[in-house]
Amino acid sequence: MNLELRNNLNAALPLRISRAAWADDVLSLGGQEWSLAVNCAWRLVGEGRLLEGWESSSAAEAAEGLVGLDVTGIGPQSEVLPADLRLQLSNHVILEMFSGHHLEPWVLSLPGVVVVASPSDKEWVEGLFGQSAAD
Repeated sequence: MNLELRNNLNAALPLRISRAAWADDVLSLGGQEWSLAVNCAWRLVGEGRLLEGWESSSAAEAAEGLVGLDVTGIGPQSEVLPADLRLQLSNHVILEMFSGHHLEPWVLSLPGVVVVASPSDKEWVEGLFGQSAAD
């Protein structure tokens, strides 16, 4: 399944963001036949610095500003613990997610696959992108 998951993620790119919102502690992004719900901490980084984060006073405006961009790359947020996603956007900004508990994950839905973060599951962490958490 891990190879299939990676293939599904890569085959789906680019993903056009046609709707985006930060409301009720959930970052919601989506487009034609895909969606992402982020129920955990997140941040937008670019130009070597933090641009916005889930606790920023302008987080809602930052989320809305993602409409019209494309997701051009998907990978692990960290090589140390590859349980979370890192999305490269067409404006060179990166969206990073930080799930800290299985009750506050991110959920990515693509045609034929739904991916739910499970940061406390060793198999998930080691298997998502085919690397060990210790590598």
